[in-house]
Amino acid sequence: MKTEDFKKLTDEINEKLGKENASKIADSMAKLITDNVQVNKDLKSRDEEIEKLNKDKEVLMETNMSLLQQVPMGEDTKVKEPEKEKTPKEKASNFDYKEVFDEFGNFKAWQLNTFNI
Repeated sequence: MKTEDFKKLTDEINEKLGKENASKIADSMAKLITDNVQVNKDLKSRDEEIEKLNKDKEVLMETNMSLLQQVPMGEDTKVKEPEKEKTPKEKASNFDYKEVFDEFGNFKAWQLNTFNI
C-alpha cells in the first residue's frame, strides 16, 4: 500500500475512535506506520535493483553477441567424399572389344590366361 493511502487510512481510524480511544492504540498505529514505510522503502530499492540488473543483462547479452561474431567457427570438418567410381557404362566406353575378341567373336587366348579361365 502506498504511504499516502496508508496514512489516510490510519487517520480515518483515529477519527472514528476519537481522541480518547485513539491514544490507547497510538503505539500500535505508530508501529504500523513505521513498518509500512520500511516495507515501501524495501520494495522501492528492490525495484531499482531489478531494473539495474535487467540493464546489466542487456549489456552483457550485446557484448556476448559481438564477441561470438568475432570468434571464427573453424574449418568445416565434413568428411570428403571419395571420388565416385565409374559406372558400368563409363567402364564399357573405355573398353576396347577388338583387344579381347578375335574376328570370329571368340575370346583371344592370351585374354583367357590373363583372367585365369
